[in-house]
Order: sequence, then structure tokens, then C-alpha cells
Amino acid sequence: MVRFVIGGLEKNQIKQEIEKAGGDQVEAVVSTDFEGAKKIKANEADYYIGACNSGGGAALSVLIGILGYNNCSTVAKAGGRPKQETIEKLVKEGKLAFGTAVESIDTAVPMIVEEILKNRG
Repeated sequence: MVRFVIGGLEKNQIKQEIEKAGGDQVEAVVSTDFEGAKKIKANEADYYIGACNSGGGAALSVLIGILGYNNCSTVAKAGGRPKQETIEKLVKEGKLAFGTAVESIDTAVPMIVEEILKNRG
């Protein structure tokens, strides 16, 4: 079971995308960015996904402060689209927190979840 915490904007949409992509292999909990970061630090969650209008600011700023810049990455900025090869690389590097622009939730979140599940198997 892969445990996700969710923060930022459109949390319920992110939760739905995680559950749709991961099925019974995932658990998704709506939280705040601060609580989500604390859960990852305490090993009560495995990954964080957050969204904001830009994809990198409010989606990840608290996570960067708590988990460190090297554990966090934006996968889709405003006006951009997520790239499968980039997400694959970030997951393999061990990133724990992912940020995306709200407009890319429907494509970025399934890519993130599928890549994490593929690498855990």
C-alpha cells in the first residue's frame, strides 16, 4: 500500500485521480501541506502531491522547507504539460513530494502514481 497525502488547491480532484490510477494499491488522504510534510517525516505517509496555480510555489514551498529541496519537484508548471520521462526520472531519484499546476492535475497525478507503483513492484 502506497500512502499519499494531498495538499494545495483542488485536493478532492487530486484524491480522485490518485485513487483512479492506483486502485486498491493506494491510500489517499486530504491534508494540508504542513501536516502532509509532517506525516512524511514521521513515516506515516510515503508521498505528497499538491497543486497550485503555478505548480511550484504554494504547491511545494512548505514541503521544501520541511523535507528539503532535493526531496521535492514540480512536474507541471502553469502553461506546461507533464512529461512521462521527467516523472520517471524524479521517482527513480527518490523524490517524495510533487507539485503540479491545477490545470495539469488530470494528467500529472496519474503519471506520478503509475510511476511510483511501477517502481515499487
